[in-house]
Amino acid sequence: MATSKSTSNGIAFGLVAAGIWGAWPVFSQLGLGQTLTAYDITALRFGISGLVLAPIILRCGTGGLGWGRAIFLAVGAGVPYVLICVGGLAFAPAGHAGVITPSCMLICSTLGGWWVLGDRPTRQRIWAMAVMIAGVGLIGGQGFSGLGGEVWLGDMMFCVGGMLWASYTVAIRRWAVDSLHATALVSVLSMALYLPLYAIFNPGNLWTAPISEIAFQGVFQGLGAAILALLAYSRAVAILGAARGALFAALVPGIAVLLAVPLLGEHPSPEEWIGVVIVTAGIGWAMSPTSQVSTQRV
Repeated sequence: MATSKSTSNGIAFGLVAAGIWGAWPVFSQLGLGQTLTAYDITALRFGISGLVLAPIILRCGTGGLGWGRAIFLAVGAGVPYVLICVGGLAFAPAGHAGVITPSCMLICSTLGGWWVLGDRPTRQRIWAMAVMIAGVGLIGGQGFSGLGGEVWLGDMMFCVGGMLWASYTVAIRRWAVDSLHATALVSVLSMALYLPLYAIFNPGNLWTAPISEIAFQGVFQGLGAAILALLAYSRAVAILGAARGALFAALVPGIAVLLAVPLLGEHPSPEEWIGVVIVTAGIGWAMSPTSQVSTQRV
């Protein structure tokens, strides 16, 4: 069982990751609304993070994990995840991404942690998850009531993205992968496999985009979202477990809603503000000492 200090550290790492992820759909939507495409944002994310973290892979390789498992991690948190989620923003608003992706990730990670790792959630944890899901529903309910056109396609892409990230969540716990090494594997493999295809087919607008856009998205996507958030999340999962680490995803909708007010001009309804409060209360309940995960296998 984790000590009080280690649990506090895990919570801190989870909050850092949640803050960056809450900003991610909003900042990515800003990029798509200017010059860049989903292909460009993906290239910036892994081009920068891959270069920064390449020395780790050159020195340690897969660290005994094997390339098959390393590629599995890269699929879950690498190019497919980013392309699907950012691509979905072309069809559905950022608020939908902030609701659907973490919701699917939360449910799939908890179920995966139970089935694969034996992290059986307590009854209190299950009720706390229900509270958080209710809050998430309030946050996104107004947007879902006016679906039309191809919004459904974006929503489905966000759902797939959540499932991909859940696979990464459970895998790093199952294989006991060091958080920094996992981050490096995802970034370097994504860079090596994606950038040559991007350069050959040139599907984006990176070469003609203003330097200011490239610099902003490069720093946020390549350093913040790809390295800092993934490292913080991996540490939270390593300390708290897959199911408990995944619970921080429930904070992402509220953070996204708050940031969307000044940056995207969105004005949440009273129901959405209530949802933010409910989600925050739910995660506090789920992380309480009386809500420990049982490791009994069933």
